[in-house]
Amino acid sequence: MDIRISTLNGGESTVRVQCKACRVEFAIPVDKVPEGTSPKILCPKCKGPTEIKEKAAIADGDHMPYLSEYPEPGIGSDRLLDYANAIDVVDEGVKTALLCDTNVKRAEKIAQALQELDFWVVHALRPAFALGKLHHNQYDLIILEENFNSARDSENLVLHHVQLLPMHMRRQFYLCLLSREKSTLDAKLAFRMGVNLVLNIRDLDKAKVLFARAVKEYRGFYGLFNAELARKR
Repeated sequence: MDIRISTLNGGESTVRVQCKACRVEFAIPVDKVPEGTSPKILCPKCKGPTEIKEKAAIADGDHMPYLSEYPEPGIGSDRLLDYANAIDVVDEGVKTALLCDTNVKRAEKIAQALQELDFWVVHALRPAFALGKLHHNQYDLIILEENFNSARDSENLVLHHVQLLPMHMRRQFYLCLLSREKSTLDAKLAFRMGVNLVLNIRDLDKAKVLFARAVKEYRGFYGLFNAELARKR
């Protein structure tokens, strides 16, 4: 994989990536590649996985700050955070959720529903923060906007990263995709996209009921699955 930094008109830096498989080149904004992580994305042409090495992605003189929305649970903040605060400090047994949504008002509504279900909620406004949090923490539930800080779902770095996780890591959390156009509870579409649940934003009033039922069933199924795996080791 060939990576280099370039600057667009207007001063925006991008990471130029060349797919090893098909050799096509594509660009990713520098501020979407967080420090301390090596996110994987799919090539837009051949769909092959490409890993962006954090050290290789930073040219001499470039600085990519670790971006975080807030050091404590909250909605809509935007401040720098050091690596010490990147790790969530949560009591054992507390359910945790990562909410990736650029719409603050909608995120507030979803967060309220989650808090009523006793979830500890972290809100991410940008992919860099979300990927950094995923690198340092494990969540029970991830709610991801379909076009999270991107023009289309094919450019959603967080979705790409999750889709390429090894299965033993992927089954540790329940993934809900927020969509403007896709139908709620479309199981076939959810399977094709590598998510557990599709939730149309018009059905947010059903979110609390859907999350409560879905996460309980998911935990129950994989609790038995993991217990059986442990027994056979």
